[in-house]
Amino acid sequence: MAGGGSASGAMIKSVIFTFLVMGFFIYIASVVTSISGAGQKATVVGVSPEAGESLFFGRGKCSTCHSIGERGSAIRCPNLGITDAPYTLGMPIAQRAVERAKERASKTGQPYTAVDYLVESHYAPSAYVVQGFKDEMPVVWQPPIALSADDELAIELFIMSLGGEPDVAAIQNSRMYGLMKKAIGSQGGGGGATQVAFKPYLTGDPAAGEKIFFDPDSKTPCAKCHTVKGRGGKVGPELTSVAGTRTPQFIIESILDPSKEIASGYEAFLVVTNDGEYITGIKKNEDANTIEILDDSGELKKLKKSDIKKIVQQKISIMPGNFKDLLSVQELHDLLAYLLTLS
Repeated sequence: MAGGGSASGAMIKSVIFTFLVMGFFIYIASVVTSISGAGQKATVVGVSPEAGESLFFGRGKCSTCHSIGERGSAIRCPNLGITDAPYTLGMPIAQRAVERAKERASKTGQPYTAVDYLVESHYAPSAYVVQGFKDEMPVVWQPPIALSADDELAIELFIMSLGGEPDVAAIQNSRMYGLMKKAIGSQGGGGGATQVAFKPYLTGDPAAGEKIFFDPDSKTPCAKCHTVKGRGGKVGPELTSVAGTRTPQFIIESILDPSKEIASGYEAFLVVTNDGEYITGIKKNEDANTIEILDDSGELKKLKKSDIKKIVQQKISIMPGNFKDLLSVQELHDLLAYLLTLS
């Protein structure tokens, strides 16, 4: 009996150990699934205008640059609703697309429907850039956004609902949708394109990078001008989801050479007043009589146009261009590591 009890006890310990090991691997699997994004519930499931709206204001990151009428405050790219701005033609995007399709057909010599124009703006956003804006929209079916063909279909349905009637067949039969779907399939299939591995020179420390970003006494106090999750200044673009819309290579370039591509709405202006005062900042608001300039210290100055001798847009970014001299290689990688957590 004693020997049997000993064997029984050993068996029980073995079973308990087995369950502990299984539990550990189940836990690891759940963590990996969480990190990779698999298994997460979508806000709206399926291909529909509602799913497209969810993507527009969520994972698709469209609202980072676009507003819809009074919904949102993004200014980098055209407002897709009805506003007073002349480039909107006083109509929402689905109706505006009819006129844009005529322009594209005239320029390319190829037939264009309104749906072709809408889909092309996602498939190849550089093909047509609205007057008054820059060629800075990312290709959303490529990393880091990497929308799938069904994601794109849902977003197009939502955009078509902005002044028009959503039509799945019209999108699926669009020449541009066929090209985009083929391109997505060649780079990763139904889940969007696969990101090419990015290997920095050094391993960065996100915590150290966050300190560099927010510490007002650091050599490069980024938060003086940039906001992350409600913290920071307004002189530069908000960076709360920068890694969700821009590649690591683009982020590095923006740090080391900020004047190479300046985000719309954040161009620097030099204002010289009649009293000889020099003010450098970004233009926030303007009407027939006044102009508001947010200077590089974050102070908003409202000036009468009658008090201004001249105002000149600068080719140089208001962001200092000497970060490559101020940051060590390790500090640069720490800062990058932090920014890459902002997805």
